[in-house]
Amino acid sequence: MSSLLKQYGGLALMAIGAILLIVFKVAGWQSNTELLIGLALVVAGYFLHIWLQKRGQKY
Repeated sequence: MSSLLKQYGGLALMAIGAILLIVFKVAGWQSNTELLIGLALVVAGYFLHIWLQKRGQKY
């Protein structure tokens, strides 16, 4: 489980951010704070995924 999280942690964070954005849209919560939280999670997950993938390569 730990190696799976290390390999796909960024993608999980991106998915959580996307799900939060969908929930906020469906619930009708459209303030800037909610949108920035979802955006921050997606962007952080993107960079975390790239960093984890590059760190795991041999070359």
